[in-house]
Amino acid sequence: MNESLLVGVPNSVETLPVWFQLAAMTINTMFGAALARSRNVPIFGTIFAGLLVGFGGGMVRDMLLGLEPVAISIWYFLPVGVVGAVFGALLFSTIVTVHRVDVLLHGAVLGLLVTIGAQKAISEGAPLFSAMALGVITASFGGMLADVMSGQRATIAKQAHWVASALVVGSTLFVVISVTTNFWAATMASMVTVALLLYVSQKRNWPSPHWPHESLKTT
Repeated sequence: MNESLLVGVPNSVETLPVWFQLAAMTINTMFGAALARSRNVPIFGTIFAGLLVGFGGGMVRDMLLGLEPVAISIWYFLPVGVVGAVFGALLFSTIVTVHRVDVLLHGAVLGLLVTIGAQKAISEGAPLFSAMALGVITASFGGMLADVMSGQRATIAKQAHWVASALVVGSTLFVVISVTTNFWAATMASMVTVALLLYVSQKRNWPSPHWPHESLKTT
């Protein structure tokens, strides 16, 4: 195996523009707040859930890397996130759907968050396997916290559709392609892969992979 895959030596320092990262996180706050309101969470709880979904994973990633979380170090991140959460809550009946466009958009945003998390880890010199893990954490950890806060079992831990699987595949693809080929090709591959896996798994009702001989349970 190539040694660079073990020690995490990046061959590119390219990153997504800050405004692009903010847009991805803010769109995710909209999905988070919309889902919280669909569960009848009160107003401030809904906004807080949206912020957790949008920014929580990135904050955990930054702390694990020993960095000041970008959501609090750049002053306009939280205000923009609050606006996104309010819009998500107001438009929840439109956002929380199983229509193709909504599922694909949410999947693309999660794929982009995977990219943001993994690339930041690579740029800080983290081993590449750690970068893969941090990509998944960036896209999922805030949602897990919001699920727990609203009294739900975390989606990523359910026998649901391919949420966890899509994030793992997307993060792995991004890291491998970004260090061997091209950053932007890796970003596109991650976004498209996560979006398509989420969409197809919902359309065909694929459950998350489970242990052999374990009975499937709807949770």
